[in-house]
Amino acid sequence: MAPDTEPRPDGEVAWAEDATGPLLRFSGSIDREAVRRFRLAVPPASWPARADLGAVTTLSAAGLELLVHLARKPRRRGGELELTAVPEHLRPVLAQAGLSRLLPRTNGTPTTA
Repeated sequence: MAPDTEPRPDGEVAWAEDATGPLLRFSGSIDREAVRRFRLAVPPASWPARADLGAVTTLSAAGLELLVHLARKPRRRGGELELTAVPEHLRPVLAQAGLSRLLPRTNGTPTTA
Protein backbone atom coordinates (compact mmCIF):
# COMPACT_ATOMS: atom_id res chain seq x y z
CA MET A 1 0.00 0.00 0.00
CA ALA A 2 1.40 3.43 -0.97
CA PRO A 3 1.82 6.04 1.75
CA ASP A 4 -0.86 8.69 1.93
CA THR A 5 0.64 11.65 0.06
CA GLU A 6 -2.53 13.70 0.02
CA PRO A 7 -2.14 16.84 2.19
CA ARG A 8 -4.50 16.86 5.14
CA PRO A 9 -6.17 20.02 6.37
CA ASP A 10 -5.15 21.12 9.82
CA GLY A 11 -8.59 22.20 10.95
CA GLU A 12 -12.00 20.74 10.30
CA VAL A 13 -15.64 21.41 11.04
CA ALA A 14 -17.74 18.37 10.19
CA TRP A 15 -21.35 17.32 10.56
CA ALA A 16 -21.50 14.33 12.90
CA GLU A 17 -23.90 12.43 15.10
CA ASP A 18 -23.67 11.13 18.66
CA ALA A 19 -26.11 9.46 21.05
CA THR A 20 -27.96 12.77 21.54
CA GLY A 21 -28.31 13.55 17.83
CA PRO A 22 -26.61 15.66 15.16
CA LEU A 23 -23.82 18.09 15.99
CA LEU A 24 -20.89 19.88 14.41
CA ARG A 25 -17.52 18.54 15.48
CA PHE A 26 -14.70 21.11 15.39
CA SER A 27 -11.07 19.93 15.43
CA GLY A 28 -7.61 21.38 14.93
CA SER A 29 -6.99 24.98 13.93
CA ILE A 30 -10.27 26.53 12.82
CA ASP A 31 -9.15 29.16 10.35
CA ARG A 32 -10.63 30.76 7.24
CA GLU A 33 -9.79 27.74 5.09
CA ALA A 34 -11.42 25.26 7.51
CA VAL A 35 -14.55 27.42 7.62
CA ARG A 36 -14.60 27.70 3.81
CA ARG A 37 -14.38 23.91 3.42
CA PHE A 38 -17.18 23.45 5.96
CA ARG A 39 -19.48 25.95 4.25
CA LEU A 40 -18.93 24.25 0.89
CA ALA A 41 -19.60 20.79 2.31
CA VAL A 42 -22.50 21.41 4.73
CA PRO A 43 -25.45 23.56 3.61
CA PRO A 44 -26.77 25.97 6.28
CA ALA A 45 -30.18 24.27 6.24
CA SER A 46 -28.57 21.19 7.79
CA TRP A 47 -26.52 22.95 10.48
CA PRO A 48 -27.43 21.37 13.83
CA ALA A 49 -27.87 23.44 16.98
CA ARG A 50 -24.98 21.71 18.83
CA ALA A 51 -21.23 22.08 18.42
CA ASP A 52 -18.41 20.11 20.04
CA LEU A 53 -15.22 22.19 20.38
CA GLY A 54 -13.27 19.63 22.39
CA ALA A 55 -10.55 19.03 19.77
CA VAL A 56 -9.98 22.67 18.75
CA THR A 57 -6.39 23.89 19.05
CA THR A 58 -6.93 27.47 17.78
CA LEU A 59 -9.88 29.54 16.67
CA SER A 60 -9.36 32.41 14.20
CA ALA A 61 -11.68 35.34 13.53
CA ALA A 62 -13.33 33.25 10.80
CA GLY A 63 -14.00 30.48 13.34
CA LEU A 64 -15.50 32.99 15.76
CA GLU A 65 -17.68 34.38 12.99
CA LEU A 66 -18.91 30.87 12.20
CA LEU A 67 -19.92 30.39 15.85
CA VAL A 68 -21.92 33.64 15.68
CA HIS A 69 -23.73 32.38 12.57
CA LEU A 70 -24.33 29.01 14.20
CA ALA A 71 -25.87 30.75 17.22
CA ARG A 72 -28.17 32.91 15.08
CA LYS A 73 -29.67 30.08 13.04
CA PRO A 74 -31.49 28.15 15.81
CA ARG A 75 -32.50 31.40 17.50
CA ARG A 76 -34.59 32.31 14.46
CA ARG A 77 -36.65 29.16 15.11
CA GLY A 78 -36.92 29.76 18.85
CA GLY A 79 -34.04 27.40 19.71
CA GLU A 80 -30.53 27.92 20.98
CA LEU A 81 -27.00 26.78 20.14
CA GLU A 82 -25.42 24.35 22.60
CA LEU A 83 -21.62 24.21 22.85
CA THR A 84 -20.01 21.16 24.39
CA ALA A 85 -16.46 20.38 25.50
CA VAL A 86 -15.09 23.93 25.27
CA PRO A 87 -11.34 23.72 26.02
CA GLU A 88 -10.03 26.05 28.72
CA HIS A 89 -7.71 27.81 26.26
CA LEU A 90 -10.70 28.90 24.15
CA ARG A 91 -12.66 30.47 27.00
CA PRO A 92 -10.67 33.76 27.01
CA VAL A 93 -10.84 33.93 23.20
CA LEU A 94 -14.64 33.57 23.23
CA ALA A 95 -14.98 36.05 26.09
CA GLN A 96 -12.70 38.62 24.42
CA ALA A 97 -14.73 38.32 21.20
CA GLY A 98 -17.92 39.05 23.15
CA LEU A 99 -19.13 35.45 22.90
CA SER A 100 -18.95 34.56 26.59
CA ARG A 101 -22.65 33.67 26.50
CA LEU A 102 -21.59 30.62 24.46
CA LEU A 103 -19.39 29.26 27.26
CA PRO A 104 -20.64 26.26 29.23
CA ARG A 105 -21.57 26.98 32.80
CA THR A 106 -18.94 26.33 35.46
CA ASN A 107 -21.02 23.49 36.93
CA GLY A 108 -20.37 21.48 33.75
CA THR A 109 -23.80 21.75 32.17
CA PRO A 110 -23.90 22.92 28.56
CA THR A 111 -24.72 26.53 27.89
CA THR A 112 -26.94 27.68 25.11
CA ALA A 113 -26.43 30.87 23.17
